[in-house]
Amino acid sequence: MRELWKVLQFSSPFLRKHWKILAAGMLCGFLFATINGTYLFVLKAAIDNFVGTPAPIAQSAAAEPKQGSLRTKAGFTETLRQWMPMMGAKITWKQVVGGLLLLPGVALVRGLFRLANSYFMNLGAGRIVADLQTAVLQKLHALSMDFYHRSTTGDLSVRILSDTQGFYQSISILFTDVAKDPFTLLAILISCATIDWRLTLVAALLIPICIVPAVLLSGKVRRSAAKIVSTAVDQNNLLLESVAGVHVIKAFSLEQRNADRFRKQANDLARQSAKMNTSSSLVSPSIDVIASLALSLLILTVVWQHVSIANMAVIANGALLFFAPIRRLADANVKIQEGAMSAKRLSELLETPASVQEAKHAKPIREFTEAVCFDHVTFHYGNRLVLKDVSFTLPKGAKIGIAGPSGAGKSTITSLLLRFYDPVEGAIRIDGQDLRDLKLQDARALFSLVSQDVVIFNLTAAENIAIGKPHATQEEIEEAARMAGAHEFLSQLPQGYHTKIGERGVKLSGGQRQRLSIARAFIRNAPILILDEATSNLDSHSEAQVQASIESLEQGRTVLLIAHRLSTLAGSDWIFVLEEGRIVQKGTYAELLEAEGPFRWLAERQGLCPVAA
Repeated sequence: MRELWKVLQFSSPFLRKHWKILAAGMLCGFLFATINGTYLFVLKAAIDNFVGTPAPIAQSAAAEPKQGSLRTKAGFTETLRQWMPMMGAKITWKQVVGGLLLLPGVALVRGLFRLANSYFMNLGAGRIVADLQTAVLQKLHALSMDFYHRSTTGDLSVRILSDTQGFYQSISILFTDVAKDPFTLLAILISCATIDWRLTLVAALLIPICIVPAVLLSGKVRRSAAKIVSTAVDQNNLLLESVAGVHVIKAFSLEQRNADRFRKQANDLARQSAKMNTSSSLVSPSIDVIASLALSLLILTVVWQHVSIANMAVIANGALLFFAPIRRLADANVKIQEGAMSAKRLSELLETPASVQEAKHAKPIREFTEAVCFDHVTFHYGNRLVLKDVSFTLPKGAKIGIAGPSGAGKSTITSLLLRFYDPVEGAIRIDGQDLRDLKLQDARALFSLVSQDVVIFNLTAAENIAIGKPHATQEEIEEAARMAGAHEFLSQLPQGYHTKIGERGVKLSGGQRQRLSIARAFIRNAPILILDEATSNLDSHSEAQVQASIESLEQGRTVLLIAHRLSTLAGSDWIFVLEEGRIVQKGTYAELLEAEGPFRWLAERQGLCPVAA
């Protein structure tokens, strides 16, 4: 019951949106349950007539009820019997019709209500899970970058796909079986008790025993489900790493080692799944044994109490109808245990707070007019200091360079400007306003980013460029490609701009991917351009082509140029040199080459100036 409450509590925000569909399903489930009770009365009337059993209730009535008097049990039973053929009596057309159609008709109506219940409940469950998956993806987009640094891709993919699917299975069963079967049990119990309370009492005495297997096994199932999720996360991580790092695996001949690791995890997963499935499979046989015991007790009671054969047959049929939903509810308990585990993991994700949040009364900003200022900014990842007391100004229309060795904190400046993180101390100001006081999307809209890590999606070339401006026209896309020097090679693709260029852009060269990234920046047309090691991964030929595109992109924009390759900083108005997170030098390119310090040392290492004697 506690796990059921967890599943309901977690799904309640999504339930309210689809309450009409679920209410329709509940109504059909209630009507299905009612028809189950009616079915037993029809069956009793048919058997009574077949064996020629008199209707004791009808005979004991002061006056024989007329056909159609359905307000009393006696009247209802007598009306049913008049529609059924009787052994040894002349058969009327009404009895022929009733004999042929009444039982099948009740079964048909019963089946239709069950079908409608299943349709509405599964539709509602499907829509709830669709909303949940969307909410999970939106939450992942809202979370800050530090969350991704401490999470694995395998764990996130399991939460998005496997956990939402496990939750779907649990609420699907919850809505179709758990919501319907209690009504069914109640209807059958009332009908059986009305027909013969003694036999019903005998069968009902065994109901509490049916709960025991489900309760005893639920703990094992829950523990097994937790182990399965943990192993699935590890297996998913290995699979994703194998795909992403296939070049390294081949280069170092790690194929067999990786396959052995994967096989071990797959075998562990299979063993844990087998244990869980074995535990859950014990429930149904246990209930079958109890149901058989109930039938045996019914037979003994019939012999001892001289109960009519008709009542015995109906109650036995009712017992079979009764234990079927009990079996389903016991099986549902297993799925709900798994669903509760999925709900817990999804709840953990959805309740994770974002470290970077938009201020409650954040101010809009539509244009950039003055300057971007780093005002005594300090930042660290965990306990590792990355930036310490960094201050500089990027005036509108200027081109500022950031130089320094690897690990000096250069790319962290980009992350702070785009507000992937907030400073630990100090502030970043745009036109005099603290970045934390501005609307997040408005502030990010002021920047275009071209970095060394070009992300290409498995979309067409045109769609990849239009990421910079989602509603761009084809003419705008092609114009941006021309300005980026990408139009020629994109036009030569098999379907031109409508060619899918593969996951991570595998169908393009490094220089082509970078120019496509520059086309995104062109079409975005933001006033501030961030170039973060934009040519560091390119060879000399590709760099020359891309550099020409970048120079075109820089025209009329404020530029922050971050580079390890110092030659790309030559056109900067001012350069700041970072070392161990601190600004240790500043000046023009020529001034820094002349002065003793880290910049000249880096320039000497790169062959940009003669090594001092």
